[in-house]
Amino acid sequence: MTKIIVRTNPNLALIKYWGKRDEALMLPTKSSLSVGLNALTTETIITQAEDRDHIKLTFSHSVEAVQKIQSFINLFRTTYGVKNYFSISSSNDFPTAAGLASSSSGFAALALGLATASNLNLDDRQLSILARRGSGSAARSIAGGIVIWHKGQLPDGTDCYAEQLFDQHHWPELRILIIIVNDNEKKISSRDAMRLTVATSPSYQNWVASSEDRLEEMITAIKAKDFTSVGKLAEQDWYGMHDAMRDTTPSLDYWTSTSYTVIETVKQLRAQGHNCFFTTDAGPNVFVCCHKDNVAIIKQTLASLPGVLGSIESTVAGKPTVTTL
Repeated sequence: MTKIIVRTNPNLALIKYWGKRDEALMLPTKSSLSVGLNALTTETIITQAEDRDHIKLTFSHSVEAVQKIQSFINLFRTTYGVKNYFSISSSNDFPTAAGLASSSSGFAALALGLATASNLNLDDRQLSILARRGSGSAARSIAGGIVIWHKGQLPDGTDCYAEQLFDQHHWPELRILIIIVNDNEKKISSRDAMRLTVATSPSYQNWVASSEDRLEEMITAIKAKDFTSVGKLAEQDWYGMHDAMRDTTPSLDYWTSTSYTVIETVKQLRAQGHNCFFTTDAGPNVFVCCHKDNVAIIKQTLASLPGVLGSIESTVAGKPTVTTL
């Protein structure tokens, strides 16, 4: 029996994705830009099954998580006319549903694995569109490296896909420190939280407009490896998203007192001449981007803060890998 092993990496958005214009097709309200995280990996193993799908998640016993994957498999079969059943086992080497973008790598791996197991010759654009239907940010994990996710304009979503702008070798000095302050599953999912923000936040549309303007500036800054500009733009985008989440009804705040302490410490380190900046996803853990020459002092300083559980150092991830046995 053929076994497909897919390894993918989650991604960190520097220009954020938060909110959809179409819930069913998972179409975002705005374009976004992300960097793949090489230190975090999802591994998904797929074989064909006889009479029904079998789903094993080593990182979750949640019925809802299994149901989401089953729905995605059903969608895949309907979309591509596939009749086969599948046996799927998936694991993460990092905390799941804790604001570390586990859904981005998870559904990217599933999309790629199902397509491979079904002998479909899908290109990266088609795979990105497929992965998006499981989790919006999964569209970006298909591409690898530094990625733009085009929001698209068409109502059917065929122009909404992720594209690699720069590969993992473009900026070898760039490091991302993942500062773990809480590894528990978050109380409200990103999907539900986004829906609330789009519906109720008075500042949301202003953030969307300003974030779209920042996107082109961010691409220019990354191309030039202008670390100071990249950091300024990323933090501006985070603050705008954070404000929109805070004025959502009910207010959304995924961050703990330790999260805010880490953020303030990053600002202090920068003021002392250590070039670094912060951002987060929808979760308490903080991502700190820096130059490799500054890693040691930044990691040591942040690790000493009360409430910090640990840190993971990452470079930029490449594209997913597929092994057929």
